[in-house]
Amino acid sequence: MSPPDQSNGFSPLRKKLSSFDHALRTAQQLRGQTGVPHYVVHGVAPLQSYKVTMRPPAWPDRWLAMVA
Repeated sequence: MSPPDQSNGFSPLRKKLSSFDHALRTAQQLRGQTGVPHYVVHGVAPLQSYKVTMRPPAWPDRWLAMVA
């Protein structure tokens, strides 16, 4: 059995959890629970690929999706 691919230093689970698809699903779940629109934006920190927030992004170029 070969070890998981960690060429970038991160586990495969971290790659999955930091994906756009995961951020979008999280935003959809939060929208369903709170009734408030959520946004998926590019994260600022290097280890934060995507961010889910209730505030409209200050920089429109970081806005990737809105779950209304």
